[in-house]
Amino acid sequence: LAAAGIAAVGAGASPEAAHAPVVLEAAGVRLRVVAATDHPAAYAARRGSPGVAFAALRHSGRLPGWLRDAVAPGPDADAVLAAVHWGPNMVAAPVPAVRAAAPALLAAGATLVAGHSAHVFHGAAGAVLYDLGDFLDDYRVHPTLRNDLGLLWFVTLDADGPRRVEALPLALDYCHTRPAMGGEADVVERLLAERCAAVGSRVERHGHRLVVV
Repeated sequence: LAAAGIAAVGAGASPEAAHAPVVLEAAGVRLRVVAATDHPAAYAARRGSPGVAFAALRHSGRLPGWLRDAVAPGPDADAVLAAVHWGPNMVAAPVPAVRAAAPALLAAGATLVAGHSAHVFHGAAGAVLYDLGDFLDDYRVHPTLRNDLGLLWFVTLDADGPRRVEALPLALDYCHTRPAMGGEADVVERLLAERCAAVGSRVERHGHRLVVV
């Protein structure tokens, strides 16, 4: 990735490299991106061994010191995105440890928290997108969780947090992603409404997009 000029976070040749954020800039706005994963611990970067930016969140939701420091406000960035791989696969709602870690990240300085891991999207509330869901899928389709449906998220963000959170419904055919159509989009809307209600928000349909309010 580095040779191709692509910035990456969440893994590296050492713990320091794995934990290091990157700062992206667009239209004069600087966004610090921090990444972490709560599993598997065996893949954590260690002295002399490359690996991932592991954070033991699965039981208590408490943040390790390196993660608190990484999301803390600073002069290098106007906003901070915490992208966290957390929680189990194939569940429709965030587990208690995720529900505990999300506000801890915001309290430590994150402007927006975007989770992923479940392979299905979860609800969003405030400055937390609990699980983005998949954008590409090659799993067997679960008839209830509907991992063959997804969302492309759009967040209007400033230094104080999200001003608007909306999403475009997607259909995830085997290794091929396209906009959801007709009844597919209706199912995505129903699922997102149910999953947002579980975390204290609601959904409105504006044209082809779903807006979290």
